[in-house]
Formats: sequence, structure tokens, C-alpha cells
Amino acid sequence: MATLSTDKDHGLDLAKVLSAFPILLWARREALFMLAWCTTIAVLVTGRGFPNPSLSVLVVLSTFFVGASVYVYNDVVDVEMDRVSEYHKYRPIASGRVTKAYAWPTIIASGVTGLLISLAINPQTFLVTSAWLILFTIYTHPSIRLKKRFIVKEMVVSSAWPFCSLIGSLAVTGGISIQAIFSGLLFGIFIFLVQPALVDTLDIYQDSLFGIRSLGRILSWRRKVQMFVLGVLVLMTVTPLTYARMGFNVILPISVVAFSLVLLRWGIYPLTSGFELSSVMRTRKMMYVYFVGLQVILIVSSIIIL
Repeated sequence: MATLSTDKDHGLDLAKVLSAFPILLWARREALFMLAWCTTIAVLVTGRGFPNPSLSVLVVLSTFFVGASVYVYNDVVDVEMDRVSEYHKYRPIASGRVTKAYAWPTIIASGVTGLLISLAINPQTFLVTSAWLILFTIYTHPSIRLKKRFIVKEMVVSSAWPFCSLIGSLAVTGGISIQAIFSGLLFGIFIFLVQPALVDTLDIYQDSLFGIRSLGRILSWRRKVQMFVLGVLVLMTVTPLTYARMGFNVILPISVVAFSLVLLRWGIYPLTSGFELSSVMRTRKMMYVYFVGLQVILIVSSIIIL
């Protein structure tokens, strides 16, 4: 594929700018899908399955575009790290398919679009969306680099779930939905505990080269698997104890326990024998099915009254 580079007169070709946009976003499709999905869950739970359609679409688009801005910005700043990574070296900027100059229009346009959409919804949504954008920008920005701070890295990444839940809640009602915030915090804690084993482990090499003190780099494999187990146990324990008070029905705890037992047996147990890349990648796939499946059940249990 031809490289999207600057012209000799240092201007940018509009056609190349436009063609860079989908390339950059497609490279981050997994993260962008999860942000949009989390916001969708929040609006559906807040609206008990029937939220305002136009507001729902707008807020999902807002988080999608803001997420695109921060993740492409991350790719610009971390290009040298990505180039030495076995897993990230094929990203557009790291591989040279798109230059930094052609990534900036996507960063700026996506961020502005996301904020404008949030402002069109209501002031509360705009303020929280702006705070989220600022937090994730300073997470990456070279002069602050929260990404390099021990434990803070994982805390910031996992905070996307509570943020998206709060944004979705504010967009639909103008206020705070206890059910949406509860689910956002619960899944945020789960993601924090899962990250070292299934995400940070794959970045150990470049993290060590560039001074990133992630939990995945510091902890032993055994400790990371134990954190993963703890994350599943948190869901298995908290949901049965709180589902009724949070306004969900009994479908939620039953499903959480059943799905969790399957993940523990066929997803996590194989990891206890030691690190093996094929097992980790297989468990990652199972974890995504588990994660998305539980959130679907969350919606169902917020609609059906037993």
C-alpha cells in the first residue's frame, strides 16, 4: 500500500487525508467498538431497554469520535514503541502506511466532532466527555505521560467504562442512573484486574525499553493469572449480592455465575500451567465473548421484571 505522506510543498492532500481516516480507525477497531458498546449498554440500561433513539445514537457517536481522537493520538506519540512491538508494528503509523502529518487531521476532527456532539446533547454530557478527553490525552502526552506511572496506567485505561457509563446516563436522562454507574464501575474493576494478563503481557518488551512500569511487566505470570481470577470472582460475588438493590432481576446473577464458571474452567485454567501465547490469545477471545455476553444479559435483566 502506498504511504500517505506529505507533499513536497509541505501541504496535505485532501484525498489522502480522507483515505487515512478509515485506515487509522480500522487499526483501533477493537478499542473503538468496546467504547461504543459500553456507551450503548449504558443508554439501554438507563432507558430500561427503550432510551430516546436520537440521543442514544448521538452519545454513542460522541464517545466513538472522542475515542478515535485519543487512540490515534496515542499511535502518533507511541510510534517508536509500536515499531519494536511484535503485536503493534503493523499499525498504520508504525508501519509507515500513514505519516504523523496525515494522522493529525483525524485526531483534531474526531475530537472536535465528538465534543460538539456531546455539547448538542446537554452541558453535563459535554463536561464529562471533555474531562474524559483531557484525561486520556495527558495519559499519552509526552510531558505528563500518565502511561509511565505504576498502576495509574491500568487505572486510566479501565476508567473508560465508568466514564462511558456516566456519559450515557447523562445523555439519556440529564442525571445519573445508578444501574448504569454500577455496571460501569463493576466492569471497570474487572478490566483493571484482567489487563495485566491479557493486555500488558503482550507489551512487556517495548514497555521495558521505554520505561513503562505496567503491572504486566512487574508482576509474575502467576500473579497476573491470580488477578484475572480475582476479576471473575468479583463479578461472581458482587452481582448476586447487589442485583436486587440495583434494580436488576435474578437472570443477571445466574448468568454471571454460569458464564464465569465456563471462563474459569476453559479460559483461565489453561493459563495456570505457564505463559503460552496461543493459550493467551485463545483466552482473550473467550474473555471478549464473556464480557459482551454478560452486558447483553445486563440489558435483559434491566428490562424484564420477575
